[in-house]
Amino acid sequence: MYQLIHCIFPVGWDRPPRLSGWRKSGSQRNLRMPLPDWKKVLVVDLGFLGDTVHSVPAIRALAASGSQVDVMTTPVGAEVLGLVPEIRRVWVTPLRKPSPPWWQGLAQLSALRSEKYDAALSWVGSDRNLYCVGWSGAKERVASLTGKNSWPARWRLTRTLSALDRSLPVFEQRLSFLRDLGWSGKDPAWNFKIPEAERAAARALAKKPYLHLSVNAASTPLNEWPLDDWAEALRLIWKDAPCLEILATGAGSERESARLSDLSSLVNDSRLRIRGDRSSVGLLAALLEDADLHLGLDSGVLHLAVALGKPTVSLFRQSEGFPGWTPRGNPHRVLVRDCPCHQSKKADCAGGRALCLSQISPAEVAQAVMSCLPVHAKG
Repeated sequence: MYQLIHCIFPVGWDRPPRLSGWRKSGSQRNLRMPLPDWKKVLVVDLGFLGDTVHSVPAIRALAASGSQVDVMTTPVGAEVLGLVPEIRRVWVTPLRKPSPPWWQGLAQLSALRSEKYDAALSWVGSDRNLYCVGWSGAKERVASLTGKNSWPARWRLTRTLSALDRSLPVFEQRLSFLRDLGWSGKDPAWNFKIPEAERAAARALAKKPYLHLSVNAASTPLNEWPLDDWAEALRLIWKDAPCLEILATGAGSERESARLSDLSSLVNDSRLRIRGDRSSVGLLAALLEDADLHLGLDSGVLHLAVALGKPTVSLFRQSEGFPGWTPRGNPHRVLVRDCPCHQSKKADCAGGRALCLSQISPAEVAQAVMSCLPVHAKG
């Protein structure tokens, strides 16, 4: 749908002049919430795996207030939301490069408008989300702004909220959006409902105790650690936990599968099990739920693991807004290095590689894993 709006109003037109940690998955009873009396709400949340995971507590809070909640999301976002039974309907909008032709969004736009929503909301302040909220046909059209939004994107909104506090965890930022609208409930957390068939498939794929490993970052290679370092870190981990299996998964792309294959060759150990094919989000959630620890990068898999209450060890480079994405508190360990791209605000890292992450040593990673790994998994 936003492709159509971009054709009418291109981006770039003139513009008019409680800190909390991550919570373990589970349900909590919400207090009475003085949100407006909305019967049908559309949430526009055009993000990918990690973005959608962080939206779940706010979506559940909306549903707990008595509203019927529909969500406009991406295909992978729809898989995440398939684990959230409170959602009435998911509208899937493909996002890819190049973007689909604008006319392919007309049927969805017409169907959205026919729903006659009481409100359409977006806590993500990108122009494409604002366009979708503005043209949704909802009576109330509310979105958070970034301060850089184009006038056409803001034109049809009935209410705007200032940029969210990016020092808060991202899921808490989205709950604060609801607080600004009058919500006064408790954080309902994630409480994913993983199908039993996915749990059974996970049990067949991995033998406990095991560590779940993710060495790829779909967002950018700048978030990835050298494979030689991964191999050495695994060897060091096995010195202290010789019975620990390690299950490495990927998204199934040619590049990610090749990296996993290279890692397998470097390690050459049967305790490393590779699953290069893409797993459904439900199966991935089941694998993470059974794992004793997740080890990986700044990626959507990490955020799903945290939402499921798993201990994590993660490698981060300094980047815009990164404090909101880092796991907080026990039982998490975050290894962070500064990055030239962050300092200069330009993508000038040599050769497209994050030299900052290569400053993290395999020994640091192994030590962090052993400090978080449950005693029974050390063997």
